[in-house]
Amino acid sequence: MNSRKLFITGTNTEVGKTFVACEMLKYLVESSISVAAFKPIETGCTKKNSKLQPNDSKRFYRILDKVLSLDLINPYRFVPPISPNRAIRLAKRKITLDDYCEKLSLLNEHDYIIIEGAGGLCSPLSSDGLNIDFAKKIKMDSILVARDEIGVINNVILSINTFAKYKIKLRAIVLNRVNVKQPDGMNNAKELGSFTNIPIIQIIKGRPSKRAIKKLLNLTLLR
Repeated sequence: MNSRKLFITGTNTEVGKTFVACEMLKYLVESSISVAAFKPIETGCTKKNSKLQPNDSKRFYRILDKVLSLDLINPYRFVPPISPNRAIRLAKRKITLDDYCEKLSLLNEHDYIIIEGAGGLCSPLSSDGLNIDFAKKIKMDSILVARDEIGVINNVILSINTFAKYKIKLRAIVLNRVNVKQPDGMNNAKELGSFTNIPIIQIIKGRPSKRAIKKLLNLTLLR
């Protein structure tokens, strides 16, 4: 079975990738759609009862009503809150993109799989590749999440050019406005719209409407 896969990445770390992934998962679960979540590697994990607990992946686990095991959702975990590649090296291990692909294949019984990377688009994800390399290897369409703030236009345009270089389809850009108060006159969505035809969806302070999430899903997984 060929699951339809969507890769969620960001312009940087802490831009709201997990939040967006969770909102999409919630909508699909509520709609009784067969969906799985996958986060190949997570750093910054905490140790409990001698086992590493991944913060982001546990949110997916709960939304999916614990039907999928946490190990299927997130097969590789490390304690240091650093880049995956560095955490792997410090642990004297080697984890490759092929390892991620093998773990991902265990979820193919589901119609849809939402995959979240670690860090930004060009952050090192494994011993042999970046987030963008993983998306390329799996041939996944993507969503780019960015914080709606000063400087985001530069970051988004650089990311768009990277997607084009790798010949990966960027289906939508999510502008996540964490700080509601913004400088007078700033309108990043409008400005970005003058540089690209890629659909832009705004989320303000963690309160996306179901309409926005449905639109995002229709642009990506459910198209």
